[in-house]
Amino acid sequence: MSRSSDDTISPRLRLAIDRKIASLLIAIEQEKVPERLTNLAVQLQNALVEKRRCKAKKED
Repeated sequence: MSRSSDDTISPRLRLAIDRKIASLLIAIEQEKVPERLTNLAVQLQNALVEKRRCKAKKED
């Protein structure tokens, strides 16, 4: 069985990387999202749903 890259780093370094990732995720979660971006995300989501519906109807 081959070793993953995680197996070759020290536990101390792995912990430091995990802490950095956690810190970045917390910072991202605390960022305010502009209303325009939220609206665009909703529009994209709706368009993807519509595409799936059209594809499902075509396959029937």
